[in-house]
Amino acid sequence: MAKRARRLVLWLAPGLGLCWSLLASRGPRSAIEDLPDARASVVALGKRLGRELSPIELTRIARRGDRVLANLTREERWALGRNAVRFRVDRPCIVSVAAPIRSIPFWLADQGFADAGIRLRNEDGEFAVHRRHFPAGVIGLGVNALDHAAQAHYAVLVRGDDGSPVGIEAVGDQPRRAVAATRWSSPFSDRFKPFEVIPEELRGATFVQVAHERRQEVSLAGGRVWKARQPSGPVPDQVVVSFGDDPRHALSWTWRTHPLSTRSVLRIASEGDRGSIREVEGDARPIESDGLLNDPTILRHRVVVADLRPDTRYFYSIGDGTEAGSSPWQSTRTAPDGRPDFGFLYLGDAQCGLERWGDLLAAMARHRPDAGFVLMAGDLVDRGNERTNWDHFFLRAGNVFGSIPLMPVVGNHEYLDRGPEIYRKTFDLPRNGPPGIDPNLVYAFEYSDAFVAVLDSNLAIYDASLASVQARWLDEALSRTRATWKFVSFHHPVHASHRTREYPQLGPAWSPIFEKHGVDLVLQGHDHAYLRTVPMKAGHPASPDEVAPVYVVAVSGDKFCEQDPRGYTAKGFTDVATYQTIDVKVRERRLTYRAFDRDGREVDRLVIDKGRESGDQLAGRPAPSVD
Repeated sequence: MAKRARRLVLWLAPGLGLCWSLLASRGPRSAIEDLPDARASVVALGKRLGRELSPIELTRIARRGDRVLANLTREERWALGRNAVRFRVDRPCIVSVAAPIRSIPFWLADQGFADAGIRLRNEDGEFAVHRRHFPAGVIGLGVNALDHAAQAHYAVLVRGDDGSPVGIEAVGDQPRRAVAATRWSSPFSDRFKPFEVIPEELRGATFVQVAHERRQEVSLAGGRVWKARQPSGPVPDQVVVSFGDDPRHALSWTWRTHPLSTRSVLRIASEGDRGSIREVEGDARPIESDGLLNDPTILRHRVVVADLRPDTRYFYSIGDGTEAGSSPWQSTRTAPDGRPDFGFLYLGDAQCGLERWGDLLAAMARHRPDAGFVLMAGDLVDRGNERTNWDHFFLRAGNVFGSIPLMPVVGNHEYLDRGPEIYRKTFDLPRNGPPGIDPNLVYAFEYSDAFVAVLDSNLAIYDASLASVQARWLDEALSRTRATWKFVSFHHPVHASHRTREYPQLGPAWSPIFEKHGVDLVLQGHDHAYLRTVPMKAGHPASPDEVAPVYVVAVSGDKFCEQDPRGYTAKGFTDVATYQTIDVKVRERRLTYRAFDRDGREVDRLVIDKGRESGDQLAGRPAPSVD
């Protein structure tokens, strides 16, 4: 009987919405600022439904927001209708919510918002404006969507009853910014997506900026019930080796096990002394995945060794210290001492099509097993806070990152929904970034005659002050280095390959630093079409006698976008996944950059020739030449 009742609720879900809307008005009057945040509410909802429904029923519900809505308790509906965007106003005001016309949030009717008959438009489509009067105090608005159907986030506009500006203060942990609502301002804190026209009725209003990336933050179980297809076990897998602050001497290992394997032990021996094995212990951090029906908790282990010899191959095994709980032996290599010739690899977004990405990665590793490291420019996975995405990523990566050190960049898809939580716990990277910013997000290292800096463009786009913090740190780091070759990597491109997407905040903040210090290559991702620019100076193509950085955008997965030629395009193409090799002849002061497709065909090449080293004098650097 109970099972039939559950099925009845499931199939009657769309018709029950109106009844729930009426009941919601009688919900508990919890103080809005005391409500749990939206993510905590949906995690609790998922756990409750997981106890009450079968996996098949839960999957059917999770795919459609109206069915999720019909299964909410009155308390859940009340909370999810008020705990996503919270702020305090200092006077009575009119709050207007511009919602994507194809995904109007349920709580607008619950709270008594009325359709104002106003339509707005931006690149995401048409928005319908709903508005309501509020007294001074705390205002709570609800979630954007309960499923993955919503491709845009609603916008919030506030103005006083008399049309005057309103004092607005954030409530809760998520930062909020208020900006004047004009044709040149964005309602979103992380995307520049202004409305084409601000009608007379909304002039003088203020945008309470929300994060576009959080548009699907509370989608129940990511639109389906998760089941880990590669569950964790007692034997380590998903191994990543990365450099520490000094790659000549420090390496960090991270790996995954199930939560019962609590010890983190590395057994290590150098190639020339394999008879002398030592053990080093580290620590482990749990990663919780509340939406998983199996394997909801894993441990991510970490061991750091900082007294290794330069340019040495080390054999290692990781695990709990027992033979049964340890991995097979494999090897990796520290960075060289001095300044010998070197090479490394660069990849754009993997994100989607990880099966084919795995083929490209394997081809890259076969082609260049001697590479010093791999630099990945962000969006390693599609949904960075769904652990099954990472399981798939590591499945397709095989053992590549257990032998060639991986130095990743954080992308917007690692931030998706609630910030780069899983990313932070998965990698252990140099801890030399600017104070106040997570070292796993911004860091630098040197390898032979190269300086490499990794920046976080997500923070920079969100907050101009965080772009400046990173610029000052980079300026100081580049001032100290004596490396001849300089590389900077981050996710969002300064010069776009995408037809319409632009990030005008980045160039003015960072490009002057690149130009001041002679950065050679700026390696980016995000736009899923290959682009190599001509040398760029002050936002424009440099003259033939000017020294200036070259900017590259690449994609390694199977998600592609269209591209139009621009004045800065030296090489551009679409629908091709690539990996890049960067090789430097130190004495000759020559860099050769190549891009290859999955079949090993060279699809682009750039040579930067600075002139041969002569004693203590270094020849001047001419403009890059292309073979």
